Amino acid sequence: MREEKEVIGQVLSVAIGDENVRAVVRTNLLRGRKYIHSFEFYFIVNDPEPFDNDVFETAFGERILLYRGDRNYPEMFPDTKAHLMVFRDGTTMVINATGRDGFLARFNREKTYDNVWIGDTFKVLLDKDNILPQAERLEETQTIFAGTPTEEEFQGTCNEFFWVLKTFSEYTLRKELPAAMFYLNNPVRDLLNRMIRWHIYLEHGSPVDLGILDGNMEKLLENDLFLLYRRTYSAGEYEQIWRAYDAVTELWHQTADSVAGKCGFRYPEETENDMTAFIRTLRDGGFPEK
Repeated sequence: MREEKEVIGQVLSVAIGDENVRAVVRTNLLRGRKYIHSFEFYFIVNDPEPFDNDVFETAFGERILLYRGDRNYPEMFPDTKAHLMVFRDGTTMVINATGRDGFLARFNREKTYDNVWIGDTFKVLLDKDNILPQAERLEETQTIFAGTPTEEEFQGTCNEFFWVLKTFSEYTLRKELPAAMFYLNNPVRDLLNRMIRWHIYLEHGSPVDLGILDGNMEKLLENDLFLLYRRTYSAGEYEQIWRAYDAVTELWHQTADSVAGKCGFRYPEETENDMTAFIRTLRDGGFPEK
């Protein structure tokens, strides 16, 4: 496994030798995290198109994987050629080749993507033309959470939650397992996690580091609530899926009611009661036909 100094030296050597590359920025300056030996860079270039080819095939050692993020998710990498590489010696390297404007849009957070970790710390390693004098941010801020909802946002989140919960239940009752699990572990969980983030911040009363993809939740959420959160994960048996649903609705009620109380909002308990009764009717055989 290569040392940091060696990796940076290799990257700068490639960049210095390529007239198309005008600057190099290191991003994701990760603190010590177990199982990660990863280095991520932006090449600020005059023209990204030459980087659509596999220009790094032999540049950094024996590679065992190349994943082109820009080809799978072009909307997330506008005017960018994203090379995500894994090497046999245990090193992981990402090089995003983009124009100056594209890089600054990412640096300035002009676009965000829910539940996607995109580098938040930046250090300029090379700037041939002094085009990035203010493009450094050395403190990680993307996982620091200090948000509270407006009342409109809170009520809208509650209504969306009960809508996607209904949709989940319909797929589950039709025994359309892939769709049911998608709804449980994506739209439903995303909204539940959003409410939990608000709850955690309000409980702590100060900004909290939630970690990438809420990875620090177990450390921050009250123990009884995290035990309940664990029960929201389900295996593929329908009986277990419904037990996960029960845990989701209980955890939602506790955290959403807490957020409402601390923010001075009205929790829509009538809507909760009506929607859980609606879903219970579906589970019990559905509504009578006219």
